[in-house]
Amino acid sequence: MASVLVLHGFTSHPVRTMGPLPEVLRAAGFEVAQPALRGHGTRPEDLAGVRYPDWLEDARAAWRGLPAPRAVVGLSMGGLLAAWLAAEEEAFALVALAPALGFRNPLAGLAPYLHWLIPRYRGESSILDPELRKQSPNYPWFPSRAFVELKKLADRTPAVLPRVRAPALVVAAEHDRVVPRAAVERYYRGLGSPSKRLVIQEGSGHDLLLDRRAEEVSKRVAAFLEAARKGAV
Repeated sequence: MASVLVLHGFTSHPVRTMGPLPEVLRAAGFEVAQPALRGHGTRPEDLAGVRYPDWLEDARAAWRGLPAPRAVVGLSMGGLLAAWLAAEEEAFALVALAPALGFRNPLAGLAPYLHWLIPRYRGESSILDPELRKQSPNYPWFPSRAFVELKKLADRTPAVLPRVRAPALVVAAEHDRVVPRAAVERYYRGLGSPSKRLVIQEGSGHDLLLDRRAEEVSKRVAAFLEAARKGAV
């Protein structure tokens, strides 16, 4: 049985943020793992002191626990980590949903210098649908130093993208208020995958798997992975 590693985003819950995707993948015949990256799934304070190599280590450990053939799917920060795994390991596919290679917040670039003055940030609005937004499992705030680590990961990821050779699907959200479209496109262009496609998901915010088109996104991902498993992409 082929397996899929599903990696959540920064401040996201490892299970609840992935919406219907895990069950859609299981129904398609994949074994699925959803690890909790360090500092996540508990409380915002637990992100304090976590560094980006810790998230990479957690992702690598979960990858090693899955049977081959393996694919990796990542949302936002998870999309960055997914690229590292696809560059380092033999993956039959990579899927990146709104990969966080850049940020809309104008203070993002100053985070390494401002975290002493602003010890914590409020989370950005990542779900377009107002009713679904009320149910978001994401942390309402996060330590500024943890965001600095995310920024380091984003700054280092472009160097690994050309080493990815697996077929890749990159999905940008039409109404993303967290990651600019240009950053997602830069991620896509940087991939060394001979077979890759970029899709703009209409009617969705950054958290594609929690928004109104979550089922549509999940089925698109599953269809791509099924085709990749068969060598048909």
